[in-house]
Amino acid sequence: MGAEGGGPRLDVGVGYAIRVPGTWFEVDVRPATRAASAADLVNARITDLPELRERRADIVRLIRRQAADAWDAGAVYCAVMAEPVADGLLPACVTVSFVAGPADARSDAEDRLGPLMAPLTPRTAKNEGDPWTEVTTLELPEAGPAARSYGVEDVEDPATGRALRVVTMQTFVPLRDVNRVAIVSCSSPAVEVAPALIDVFDAITGTFRLFRTADLLVGDGAVTHDPITHDAERS
Repeated sequence: MGAEGGGPRLDVGVGYAIRVPGTWFEVDVRPATRAASAADLVNARITDLPELRERRADIVRLIRRQAADAWDAGAVYCAVMAEPVADGLLPACVTVSFVAGPADARSDAEDRLGPLMAPLTPRTAKNEGDPWTEVTTLELPEAGPAARSYGVEDVEDPATGRALRVVTMQTFVPLRDVNRVAIVSCSSPAVEVAPALIDVFDAITGTFRLFRTADLLVGDGAVTHDPITHDAERS
């Protein structure tokens, strides 16, 4: 399965790729097209997964909301999981964003992770069920050194303004030769299965890849799909 994408060009000559499980929905975040795209996406998926039919309207609403939130947050990529469960849907989301690096950081510094780690604060749960945060560094196989914060946190729900407890993982990857940072953000309100989701988030983030756009072979702005996983390559 293939599709032509119109992903934004990064102004530093860098492309990216990330893979999500085949059951996830790769979402169009652009305001002009995301509403219709979400409906078409779900309709197409129902053909292969008829068990989603009863939840169609809920899944379309979820995808549209996640696409709008991703756009508002400056994301260039968004994918959504919507697994039917007994009492509704089990949702999760992954986004990719590119932001300016820390103001006091240098792209040629030997330590690129120190400035990224500085604002990240670990947190220990005082009681069972309380929020908690772990902070660490890691090496992504095809993107290099990265800083990471993950755990269970209370965040503001953009739709209601109320606090929402979520499982979250944010991985900060400094781009080579320029003071910019790629952020792979994963989240889900399904805190009761936090350990399993953290494993899924780690696996997805582990596929993140950075490359020079001059090396991109599939063509400018193309999105290619593997039969098992979605592999979005954008420049």
